[in-house]
Amino acid sequence: MILLQQRSLYLINPFKANTNTLLKCLGPRYYNIRQFGIAHDKNQKSFIGQTMTFTRLSKQTILHGKFGQIRLISTTNVNEQGNEHNDPFNRNGDKQPSKNRKDKKSNQNPKDKKSFSEILDLLRLTKPEIPKFAIAMVLLCISSAVSMLFPTIMGKIIDTANPEKTDVPEGGIEKQTKIFGIPMPSTIHIFSKDVATSVFYGSLGVIFLIGAGANFGRIVLLRTIGERIMMNMRVNILGKILLQDAKFWDYHKAGDLISRLVNDSTVVARSVTQNVSNGMRSLISGFVGMGMMIAISAKLTAYMMIIFPVLLFIALVFGRRVKRVSRDIQSQLGSLTKVCEEQFNFVKTIQSFNNEKYEVGKFKKEVKKLYNLSIFEGKLNGVFYGTNGFIGNTFLLFMLTLGTYMVRQGDLSLGELSSYLMYTTYSATSVYSLSNFYSELMKGVGASGRVFELLRLKPSIDPEAGQNLNVNGDIMLKHVHFKYPTRPHDVIFQDLSLTVKKGDHVCLVGPSGCGKSTIAQLLLRYYSAESGSISANKHTLNDVNIKCYREQVGVVDQEPTLFSGTIRENLAYGRKDVSDEDIWKVCDLAYCSHFIREFPEGLYTIIGSKGAQLSGGQKQRVALARALLLGTKIDEDTKQKLMDREGSRLFDSEGRTLLGPSILLLDEATSALDAHSEDAIKNTLNLRSEANLTTISIAHRVSTIKMSNIVVVLDSNGNIVEQGGYYELTSKPDSELNKLLRKDMEKSSVEIKGKKQSIEDL
Repeated sequence: MILLQQRSLYLINPFKANTNTLLKCLGPRYYNIRQFGIAHDKNQKSFIGQTMTFTRLSKQTILHGKFGQIRLISTTNVNEQGNEHNDPFNRNGDKQPSKNRKDKKSNQNPKDKKSFSEILDLLRLTKPEIPKFAIAMVLLCISSAVSMLFPTIMGKIIDTANPEKTDVPEGGIEKQTKIFGIPMPSTIHIFSKDVATSVFYGSLGVIFLIGAGANFGRIVLLRTIGERIMMNMRVNILGKILLQDAKFWDYHKAGDLISRLVNDSTVVARSVTQNVSNGMRSLISGFVGMGMMIAISAKLTAYMMIIFPVLLFIALVFGRRVKRVSRDIQSQLGSLTKVCEEQFNFVKTIQSFNNEKYEVGKFKKEVKKLYNLSIFEGKLNGVFYGTNGFIGNTFLLFMLTLGTYMVRQGDLSLGELSSYLMYTTYSATSVYSLSNFYSELMKGVGASGRVFELLRLKPSIDPEAGQNLNVNGDIMLKHVHFKYPTRPHDVIFQDLSLTVKKGDHVCLVGPSGCGKSTIAQLLLRYYSAESGSISANKHTLNDVNIKCYREQVGVVDQEPTLFSGTIRENLAYGRKDVSDEDIWKVCDLAYCSHFIREFPEGLYTIIGSKGAQLSGGQKQRVALARALLLGTKIDEDTKQKLMDREGSRLFDSEGRTLLGPSILLLDEATSALDAHSEDAIKNTLNLRSEANLTTISIAHRVSTIKMSNIVVVLDSNGNIVEQGGYYELTSKPDSELNKLLRKDMEKSSVEIKGKKQSIEDL
């Protein structure tokens, strides 16, 4: 929605406004507005779903927002309907103050500072590798010095063909010319058996061998440094990502994060290792070449200097453009990965709806965007390299013509001209390579923004904060107010209060969307309540160390997450050092040992991605066993009573119970089980209550609700409308639970207060 108020434009929720209207408002500097709500200007600053003020001053639009001010050139005014008219900045005829030159500079300098800061951030990645990088630079200097010898050697050898230009009398070994300390014979023949010639070639061979060895060492060292930087960067990024709460995952797609982790980190690492090395090599070659050119002919070099500012200007302009395109390409790669990941994850759903062609079309659309960006980058490269090549070749031809004239005049020898032209080629190539270095560095800067955004992430819950406290006690939610960050206008809980006694099995029941799963997510600390408090064993959850807390909480979802690998690896995910004996015990308690034993490989059976080789009920039981294996220590009296009655089957080799952690959250965890399996699980959950361990389940099925000793009924607004035992509530004809059961009655018949109702599944 766009509103015009005197001299200001207020842009509200830009991702919901009409794109054409926005473009008219924002002017030519805004080249793209993404459909998902991120508007980028040409400097790649993003504004995500926020209110921004556009103040018109002296034929310029200044944007005020979270990221400071950005000058936007615009001569178009927009009325409330988004139509253009020609009173650009002031309908009342008042004069507007113009910005002075100082303001102009203040608006431009932050861009340059930001780019320089980004480059410094990029180079800081090499800090842990500085010793190795320094050695690589020394080797680079050695190999470059050897390479720069060749033009001089070539010139001297060419001059031996012209005795008039040599200062060496025939046969005068004592007065022979020396090339960097190496005596040079007056007459050189490759097949000569002369000692001087042999020494000359042998010495050069040793020097070239040293150069080759230095080059080898440089390449190996830089590759090692680059791979180590890339490895550490990826590990650090993943570590940062995994510490983020659910709010982060609500805003970020896995595909884009994978692209940053894999693709962007590669671009960044290479830009600060191999690319920096190439840049240093070009810099050394350029300076040495320029020095040798001046030594050979200052006059020719003066003409040569004309071309360098032109090439430098082209490189700077091109580098900035490449930086922007590179950032767009990396962003599009993230979008492409996101689409691809989603399609692979939901391939069965795609096939069931015969939507293969539709999904291929969606993927093709994203690939086409990447294709267009890459083609545009290719055109930029073509223009850059073509222009540089044309300028360089034309100027080289000019230098050759001028140099030939100087040879005829006797100002240069033929060998000196040859050496000079080679040094000219080296210097021009160095400038050309430095331009390429700058453009590649800008690619790295473009990708680094997406990488550093993740590296600078701070977890909303500090993993080191809080105390290691025991939470095995009453759970209390007091006056909790909560809404999801992605749905700020949809309040889930306004004043929720709930108490769960230690050792109780509480079942949360209510219509879909009433907040049952949200309570579980709050208890897992995936999200934090906006107001109110949540405590366990009289300890506010914010005071408990998050790692310590989650060690005492287990969760089993309706669609449990199983990793590709073996059954044993999945079962032992929370306790890596557990024995096979303890694993089989917990499998018996989760009623999954019988089907695991039927597999030829038993516990070591590969179950495929997301447990694809298992049925829904098998996956739920394996996930339950994994949660039970977390275990906990219980008081000695309770332990002894259970030992006397059940024996050691409920305890591991360390004396911990195999009935799960202090708090177990079950979100439709038995929805795929048959009646016999569910009865077996019910016995295990009853044993948890006897061990004074708390269980909170979310259910729709009557059979699951009956497992609990307390039923909490929520209405569609997230309010608790009643609670009590299952039979206590169903004995009241007008209870909220009965109303819910009647609404959701299904095929089979059950008796509720003397009335036949069809309620197989709720």
